[in-house]
Amino acid sequence: MSVVYSTDAMARFSCGVFEAVGLSSGDASIVTNVLLHADLRGHASHGLTRIPIYAERIKAGVVKAAPQVKFERTAPSFLHVDGDNGPGPVVSERALDAALAIARENGVCAAAIAHSNHNGAGSYYVEKAVAAGCIAIWMTNAPPSMTVFGGREPVIGTNPITFGTPILGDTPLLMDMATSVVARGKIVEAAKRGETIPEGWALDANGKPTTSGVSAEKGVVLPLSGAKGSALAIMVEVLCGALSGGRFAGSLGNLYSDFVTPQDIGHFLLLIDVSKTHVGTHLAERVRDLVTELKACATADGFDAILMPGEIEKQREQKVTRTGIALPENVLADLHVIARTVGAPPLPQKQKVAG
Repeated sequence: MSVVYSTDAMARFSCGVFEAVGLSSGDASIVTNVLLHADLRGHASHGLTRIPIYAERIKAGVVKAAPQVKFERTAPSFLHVDGDNGPGPVVSERALDAALAIARENGVCAAAIAHSNHNGAGSYYVEKAVAAGCIAIWMTNAPPSMTVFGGREPVIGTNPITFGTPILGDTPLLMDMATSVVARGKIVEAAKRGETIPEGWALDANGKPTTSGVSAEKGVVLPLSGAKGSALAIMVEVLCGALSGGRFAGSLGNLYSDFVTPQDIGHFLLLIDVSKTHVGTHLAERVRDLVTELKACATADGFDAILMPGEIEKQREQKVTRTGIALPENVLADLHVIARTVGAPPLPQKQKVAG
């Protein structure tokens, strides 16, 4: 059973929780917007369900509520960001803003971000960059929950990659994917609900294939497409961990179980201001033409249409914005507990949602 809440109601609740643990109203809004973005797009594992763990870590002091984020421009188009162990969405938003200014000046900006924390769905930041006229690539490393190809131990994160581009019209072109078969958050949610998972997602603690969400959470998630996903995850680790100057792979702190050691997550951002390229603002039109050609492909049996990366998520966002966010009972229980724990206003009991 789920209860449906309007986005406005959940935004007020979330901001109240994060302000109660010490975030400024502006930073509380940033974190809230990132989490809401995931729920609207159908990625509940990165959405409002994260409010309790984010708030608990800030309250415990393992994440700084008011970080002093530092910026160092080591070359005309390269930016290094020290997140000072601030909330991941806050660090990432400030890094994005600084990188956009450099991209507008020089056409390109590469930014390596160290000493951050879990920052939600990468599509949030890439969408903002695309709206500002940039092609954007965003990456982040994560604590080890995935094995490398041929292994059975958790030695690397699911290390997602997000890629987006300006496009003319309503069809988005935005890829947001983990380098694992599935985002580990989906396994965590399946374990909470006692549900099974598809075969091929994970190994249990003994290195055996499993369809149990609980057993999978205690084991490892598998890399996407075997060696290919493993290789991508390693390269993300190079850019987000080694290049940023932060920690990497097995040395990253665990989001859920380590309330002493900072996570020290790293991110990497590449921006290309298309107005500075040889095709200029015509890129958006050219990408639209590319998508039009691809969507004209004859469909295989069982398919009604050719969909572009990000298209399903955009359709979900439009629907959920209208109808409201459905929150399952276990998530609601956790949200009620965290509100009481930090002294934040409680969730409203009933909601009226349009649509």
